[in-house]
Amino acid sequence: MITVAKYIAKFLISKDVKHIFGFQGSAMLKILDEAASLGINYIQNFNEQASGFAADAYARVNKKLGVAIATSGPGAVNLIGGIANAYQDSIPVLFITGQDYLTSLKNDNGARQNGFQDLDIVSAVKNLTKYAVLLDDPNNVKYELEKAYYLATNGRCGSVLIDVPIDVQFMEVDENNLKGFEIPKKEEFDYKINDVIKLLKNSKRPVILAGGGIQTSCAKEELKELNLKTKIPVVTTLMGGDCFEDKLGFSGLHGNSVSNLAILKADLILALGTRLSIKQTGKIKENYTNANIVHVDIDKTELKRTFLNETLSIKGDVKEFLNKINKENFSINIENWLSLIEEWKNKFEDTICDKNSKLDPVIFLREITKYIKDDTVITTDVGANQMWTNQALRLKNNQRLLNSGGFGAMGYSLPAAIGASYVAPLCVSITGDGGLQMNLQELNTLSLRRNNVKCFVFNNNNLALMRDCQKRYYNSHFWGNNEKEFTCPDIKKLADTFNLKYEKIEDKDDFSKLKDIFSNNEPYLIDVILDKDTKLLNRYDDKALKNE
Repeated sequence: MITVAKYIAKFLISKDVKHIFGFQGSAMLKILDEAASLGINYIQNFNEQASGFAADAYARVNKKLGVAIATSGPGAVNLIGGIANAYQDSIPVLFITGQDYLTSLKNDNGARQNGFQDLDIVSAVKNLTKYAVLLDDPNNVKYELEKAYYLATNGRCGSVLIDVPIDVQFMEVDENNLKGFEIPKKEEFDYKINDVIKLLKNSKRPVILAGGGIQTSCAKEELKELNLKTKIPVVTTLMGGDCFEDKLGFSGLHGNSVSNLAILKADLILALGTRLSIKQTGKIKENYTNANIVHVDIDKTELKRTFLNETLSIKGDVKEFLNKINKENFSINIENWLSLIEEWKNKFEDTICDKNSKLDPVIFLREITKYIKDDTVITTDVGANQMWTNQALRLKNNQRLLNSGGFGAMGYSLPAAIGASYVAPLCVSITGDGGLQMNLQELNTLSLRRNNVKCFVFNNNNLALMRDCQKRYYNSHFWGNNEKEFTCPDIKKLADTFNLKYEKIEDKDDFSKLKDIFSNNEPYLIDVILDKDTKLLNRYDDKALKNE
C-alpha cells in the first residue's frame, strides 16, 4: 500500500520530472514532502504566479512536462496567471493544488465556505486548462494523473490541473490495482502534400511563416531542411522567434520591415504552427497580405479562424507535415524573389534603431548577442522591451527566446529565466521597469539560489508601450504613467538588498562592462538607463511599405 501523495511523487519521477516549482502551504505539504523525499528538487518561489511562469519556461526549454504546486485558496488563485500563460502559449505544465478536507467540500449546504481556504479552483480554471479535476476518490489517482499527462503533452499542448484534498493525500491505495487511462488511438491526418507542392510550384513569391508550433513539436531541423531544399525565406511570429537561425525577422505590429514586406508582397504563405493572431495580421486584410495561405496547425479551431483566405487548411502536426513534404522530390525557382528580399534587407535593416537616443536598446541588444553562448535562454517581459528584443535578436544553434505571447503577462521574464536556469547554463532576462515590479520578489529566489541569470532592466521610468498609446490615442493623458504615479525603484539598492551583483549601462561606452558580466556565473541585476521617450520604431501602420 502507498499514500496518494507518494503515488503522485512516484508518477512525476516516472515522467522524468526533476524539478517542481511552488510555494508551500498546509494543504499541499504532504505532496511536497513525498516529492522532495524521493529526490525531486523543490524550488520555492515567493509568489505562486512566479512558480507557474518558472514551470512554463522550464517545460519550454526542457521539452518535457513542467510542474508547479500550490496550496488551496489564495495559493491556487495565485497560480492562475501561470495556468493561463501555459494554456494560451501551448506549454505542457501540470499544476497540482492542495485542497481542504473532503468533508468540507461535500457539505452541500449552500454556504460560501465550510472550511479554511477551500475554494473551487477546478471550476475557476476550467476555461484555462485542457483538463482540470478534483481528485475526490483516491483510487482514481492513476487514471487522473495519466489522463492529465496525456492531455498536457499531446495534440496542442497546454496546462492541466489536479486538485487534491488534504485527507485524500494521506489515504492509501494499492498501486498495483489502480485503474489507468487508456490512451486514444493516434489520429491520422491528411496533409494534402500534393496540393501544397502544386501551389509551391506555381508560386513566384513564397514565404514560410513559422510559429510557436515549430518549437513545441520539435520541428526545427525539419524546417531547416525545407528551407535548404527550396530556399523559401522564413519569417517567424513572436512565438516562433527562436525556431529558425536565418530568419528574415519576425512579422507583426512591431515586426522587422523586411519580414512584414515579405508577408505583404508574398503570393503564397506557408503558415506553420501559428494561430495568425491579430498582433500578427492586424485588422485589415489588404494591409497584411493578399497571398494564398496554406495553414497547418494541430488545433482545428485555429484553422479558418481569421479574416484571411486560407487556400488550404490542414489539421495536423507540423513536424509530420514537414517530414512528409521533405521526402518529396520537387524544386521551385524563386531567384528574383530572393534578390528583391536582399534589397529590402539592406534598405530596412536599421529602421528599428532609434539613433536619436543616448542609448538605443536595439543596438544594445545586438551587443549582448556577442557574449551569449550556445544553449543560452533569453526571456522577455511584455512591453517595449519585448518588441526591441524580438526585433534585434538573431539567435543561433540552441539559443532560445521565450515570450509570454497570447496571454501577454508582465512579470513573466524574471521567474521564467529562473525556471529555465535549471535546464540551461545561462539565462538572460530582459525586462522593463514595469515588468520587473510585477514579480520583484523573485530577486530573492535568485539571491538564494544563485542561478546564472543576468537580469537587464530597461529603465525609462514609464510604461513605454502605454505611453506611446496614450500619446497616439488619448491626448497624452498619462494617467498612472507619470512621475507622480509610476517610478522605477533604485536598482542599485535592490541589488544590494538581494545580494546581487550590479552594473549600470548608460551609453555605448558602457558596453565594455558586458565582458565582465558574462565572464562569471554570478546572478546580476543590470540597470539599463533609457531616455524617457526612447522610441519603439517600426510599427507597420506607420510606414507605407506597400509602396515598395
